[in-house]
Amino acid sequence: MKRLFITALIINLSYASTYEEVIQLATQRATDIKLSEEDIKKIEYQIKEAKSNLYPSLSITGSYTRWDPNYISGFTPKNQYNAKLTLSQTIFDQSIFETLNIAKKSLKLQNATKENVKINVIDTARRLYYDALYKKSVLKQKEENLKYWQENLKLVENKYQVGQVAKYDYMTAKAQYQSAISDLELAKANYEKSIIELKRFLFKEDLTPPEGELSKIDYNLDEDFDKLLEENPDIKVLKEQIAVQDSQIKLEEVANNPTVSFQANYQTNNIMKFPQNEEAWKKGYNFNISANMVIFDGFKKDSRVMQAKIDKTKYNIQLEDKKNSVKAQIKEALQDLNALQKQIDANKANLEASEEALRLSTERYKVGVANIVELLQSKSNYETAKLNYLTSIYSYNLRLFDLMKLIGK
Repeated sequence: MKRLFITALIINLSYASTYEEVIQLATQRATDIKLSEEDIKKIEYQIKEAKSNLYPSLSITGSYTRWDPNYISGFTPKNQYNAKLTLSQTIFDQSIFETLNIAKKSLKLQNATKENVKINVIDTARRLYYDALYKKSVLKQKEENLKYWQENLKLVENKYQVGQVAKYDYMTAKAQYQSAISDLELAKANYEKSIIELKRFLFKEDLTPPEGELSKIDYNLDEDFDKLLEENPDIKVLKEQIAVQDSQIKLEEVANNPTVSFQANYQTNNIMKFPQNEEAWKKGYNFNISANMVIFDGFKKDSRVMQAKIDKTKYNIQLEDKKNSVKAQIKEALQDLNALQKQIDANKANLEASEEALRLSTERYKVGVANIVELLQSKSNYETAKLNYLTSIYSYNLRLFDLMKLIGK
């Protein structure tokens, strides 16, 4: 038995609240979620409509007719009135219950669809959030890099002025400083674009930029693998679609079942009494119970039942295909996460080594033992190692988001 439990390593409380704010805004403002909620409301009214067939209906009708005296005989009133009060009640009709059952299962289907939409929205929101956090970390590195080369330029310039280093060293240090400025501006642009995209998705222009630093999200595998499949949002939707189709089959199967209904009327109208030829009012009531059953419909019902069963078979085929696909994707994601974790460990070790190498090269250059080429190489190695480390963490988180989406987290 395995269980998958996912937790995020949170930097500080402000970072946690900022992340929660992003998720909350995403679920509140996403258009797709709003549309799904409206679909749910519509189905709720459809359930009310289906239930109304179980209740009696009461109607009243009235009419007034004015006859041309040259057209009628003496036994027809010139002004003719008629009023009728009707009470109708279905006593038995199994299709009503099946229709109501379909509406209720359709509500479950729509709720599952909404959850699917919500998971997709949250997945997009957290990807945009961590993208901004990643580019913020890159920006911070570029700022540190610029500060380093700015201090280095001052050092080389002072040595150049007193003749301790060649002009080539001074020009190289100056060029490296200009390159650091350019890299910083590009990192700023990328970070600002990520914030713009996050604001656009959340429909919030005054959104506070993400706080904290990029951090790896940890997970522990400890859940039944088959249970993970059941949590997949697409699989949940397909199962609800199959449940709806089951009810549709039952509805088609009872289409020709007998129905029983009751109706009562109370009616009044004016007449001309014979032989007095005087106007009078006639009133009274009647009621009836009727039953209806289709004996033969030319195999129409059987054809509709088979069509409904074929639709269910298609959903079952899609479900099995989706299960196999999701199972494979989960396995691939777990394998990728294992490989990415090793890559993070390797990049971290390489970063620590390149950081120490840069420190030694810097000290050697300050005392004149190392040349500018050695310093440039050490700094370049360190920057590459730091970017590789950040990128591996970011890639790990994105792959973990794939897994979280697959299991409906």
